[in-house]
Amino acid sequence: MNFSMSMQNLRKLVQVAFFILFIYLFLVARYPYEIIMGSDFGLRLSPLIPLFTFIDTLSIPPLVIPGLIILILTPFLGRFFCSWICPLGTCLDATDKLINTPKNKLARSWDRWRYLKFANLIALIIMAVLSLNLWGYLDPLSIFNRMLTVILYPLATLFSENLLIALSSISFLETPAYYLYDLFKDNMMPEGQAYYQQVLLISVFSGGILAAEKLSRRFWCRYVCPAGALLGFLSQFRFYERLVGEECPACNLCISECKMDAIPQDDVSRTNKVECIECFNCGAACPPKTKAITYRWSWKPYHTELDLSRRQVLGGMLTGLGGLGLLSLGLPNRNHARHLIRPPGSLAESEFEDKCIRCLECVRICESNGGCLQPDAFHSSLTQLWLPAAQMRTGYCEYNCNLCAEVCPTDAIKPIALDEKQAWVMGTAYFREDLCIPFARDEDCIVCEEHCPTPEKAIKFETKDVELPHGEVRALKLPYLEPELCIGCGICEFKCPLDGEAGIFVTKPADPQEDATYYG
Repeated sequence: MNFSMSMQNLRKLVQVAFFILFIYLFLVARYPYEIIMGSDFGLRLSPLIPLFTFIDTLSIPPLVIPGLIILILTPFLGRFFCSWICPLGTCLDATDKLINTPKNKLARSWDRWRYLKFANLIALIIMAVLSLNLWGYLDPLSIFNRMLTVILYPLATLFSENLLIALSSISFLETPAYYLYDLFKDNMMPEGQAYYQQVLLISVFSGGILAAEKLSRRFWCRYVCPAGALLGFLSQFRFYERLVGEECPACNLCISECKMDAIPQDDVSRTNKVECIECFNCGAACPPKTKAITYRWSWKPYHTELDLSRRQVLGGMLTGLGGLGLLSLGLPNRNHARHLIRPPGSLAESEFEDKCIRCLECVRICESNGGCLQPDAFHSSLTQLWLPAAQMRTGYCEYNCNLCAEVCPTDAIKPIALDEKQAWVMGTAYFREDLCIPFARDEDCIVCEEHCPTPEKAIKFETKDVELPHGEVRALKLPYLEPELCIGCGICEFKCPLDGEAGIFVTKPADPQEDATYYG
C-alpha cells in the first residue's frame, strides 16, 4: 500500500471518527447533563466562530479556541477541515455514493460560480460589521446540527421505537425486543418522541444542500459554503504540496477522482490549493506502478489565486448591504411579542439575534426535559427565523433545569446557576376568562395552581359564590395570578386540561391589555 492510499484510508478513518463524535455529543445532550466535554464542543470547531466573534466583540474569548485551532492549522495543512472533520461534508460524501454524482466533466460547467462562496463570505462579513450576524444560517456545523435535531433524530427514534414494539409482538422475539427497547430508551431517547415546528422549511433547506450533489460532487463546499471560502483563502499559501513526477502516464484518473475539481485539466502537475480538501483521492487513484503523485512540505509554496475578481468582490459587498437593508425591514405582526419568549439566560433580543447561530442545540436538549423550545418562524423580522422560542402549549421550562445555557456554543444564552435561573422571569401568565374552566363553565379546576413550581405559588384562588343559570348558587375557586411571583415557566399553560387553546397563557407583551385583546 503506497503513501497516498494509506493517507486516504487514514482520512476516511478520521472522518468517520469525527462523525461518530458529533453524533455522540448530540445524543448526550439530554437531561441530566453530566458529561465533562460538552456537546457544544463539536459546534465550536466551526472555523467561522472565531472570525465573527472577533468582528462582534473585538476579542478572542476562550469559547472560540477550537475553531481558532482549525484556522491556525489551515495555512499549513490546507482545507483539511472539510474532508477530515466536517460532518456535513461526510453527509455529502455519503449522498455522492447514493445518487451517483456525475464526475468532473459535467461538474466543470459550474466552475465559473466558484466565486459565490467568497461573495457569500464577504456579504456576511459586511452584514456582521454593520451588526447583523446571519452567518449561522450557512455555517456547516450549525446546518448539520439543525438537520439532526429537527429531521434525522426524530425520524430515527420514531422508526426504531415502532420497529421494536412491532417485534415484541412476535412471541419468540418478545424478550430480546423488550431488552433492546429498554436499552434504546435508556441510552438513545430517554425522553418522549420529538415533534418540531419548522420541520418542512428546514427539510427543504437541508434537502436542497444534499440534492445539489446531483449537479456536482461537494456542490455546497465548492460554490456556497462561507466556511469553505474562509479556509480556502487561508490555504492558498499552504505549505503541504502535491507533486507529480515525470513518470505520470497522463491517464487523468487523478482528475476524475478529485472531489473538488482542484486539478487543472491542462496541467495535472498543479493543484488549486484554494479548493483542495486533502482527501488524497488523487494519489490513491494514481496507478501503483508509476507512483507519480507524492506529497511534501515546501517552505516556499507556490500561490493559487482566488477565483474572485474585483467586480465579484464589489458584488459581494453590495449583496451584504442589500441584505442588511432587506432584513432590517420590519414585518407587521401585532402578536410578535408573544413569540419572543427566549430561553432563560438569553441576551437582549438584538444581541441574541446576532449571537445565535440557529444550531438548535438548546432546542434539542430542552426536548429531553421540559420541551418548550421550538425553532421559531417569521414574526416582526425575517431574522427571527429558527431562533429558539418558548412555545408553552407544546412544552414548558422545567424549574430545575438550566441546560440550554450549558450547550450554547456562542453564549447567546449565558450560563447561569440553577438558583439564578429559577428566579429568571421569561414572561407572565394571563388567564383567558372566556376559556378558563372556573370562569367559562362554572366548574372547579386547580390544575394550574397544582403545577406552579415557585416556592410561593404564583397562582392562587379566591372562593366566590357564583349564581348559576338555573338559579343555584355555588362556591367556586376562581384563580388569579400574582405577577410578581410568576416566572413565566409555562407549565400552567402546558398542563391546562383544555383541548386546543389553553385557559391560561404565558406571554411577554409590551402591553398586556393589547395581548389580552388579541386572545379574547
